[in-house]
Amino acid sequence: MPYLKDPADIKDAIATCTQVERLWVDTEVADYRTKKPRLSLIQILPDFPGDFPNSLELLMNRVYLLDVLDRPALTAEFINTIMADSTIEKVFHNASYDLRFLGKSQAENVTCTLLLAKSLPLFMLETSNFQLKTLACELCGLPHPDSSEQQSDWGKRALSEAQVRYATLDPIYLAYVHRRLVEMERMTQRDPATDNVQVLAAEYTRLKQEAALLESELSYVEKRLKSAMQAQRIPQIERVKFSSYERSTYKTPFSELAKLVQEEQLDFDCVLTLTKEMRAQLDAVRDRLPMSVETSETLQLRVISSEDE
Repeated sequence: MPYLKDPADIKDAIATCTQVERLWVDTEVADYRTKKPRLSLIQILPDFPGDFPNSLELLMNRVYLLDVLDRPALTAEFINTIMADSTIEKVFHNASYDLRFLGKSQAENVTCTLLLAKSLPLFMLETSNFQLKTLACELCGLPHPDSSEQQSDWGKRALSEAQVRYATLDPIYLAYVHRRLVEMERMTQRDPATDNVQVLAAEYTRLKQEAALLESELSYVEKRLKSAMQAQRIPQIERVKFSSYERSTYKTPFSELAKLVQEEQLDFDCVLTLTKEMRAQLDAVRDRLPMSVETSETLQLRVISSEDE
């Protein structure tokens, strides 16, 4: 695991990383709970040709740890050379956090495995949460790492062996998770022209029936819980938080509004969507109105009950 501290070695590693099409990247941040967090490490696993090794130890030897603590010039070089290069895909987990330290809007061609995981159907993912370590363990079968170092002091030097190992495993776990999520995403992108309609229809009917029962039960329990928490003045219990608020809806007759807008010459030139009933009343005079028509196709499914047949 090349833990690089010398600026020349770090620059060489950055130059090497420009030769690949994909990088799995993570960061460690010092003082992250303060108003002035400092980027401590940039961990990079470059993609490589050939089969993906099943050994974590082999992959650990491919990871670069760039020590950039209080080295803004080296961080800037990484941002300008790597992050701003649209030809290199940079994969992060919860990318929005890392990009705070790695170029923000300068970053090009960024993939976020957190967003990718959330885009997949929950029945396919079947993980207890979306944390990287959880996805790595529950989705990819990797051993659960010691997470105690996650809260350690990344602003101290020298880093401990445990910290270095923890930081090295992060981009490796990220690579496993990314590859698995991409595989699962491909599974969701079936060709509709060849998909098995009979199987899908049977599954759709089953799920609709289960969802209707679940929705009915949820609505019943939700109503009882709201009433009970309100009556007993319980603001929160376990992971359920209760609150109440008043919502005001302002209404006015359209004729009065139109009259006032005209009298006061208000800049109220909004486009009104006409309902079916409004269009019927305007049918005889519609040629006197400037009107645009937007047409869209709506696809609908309905489960036919035995009474309908």
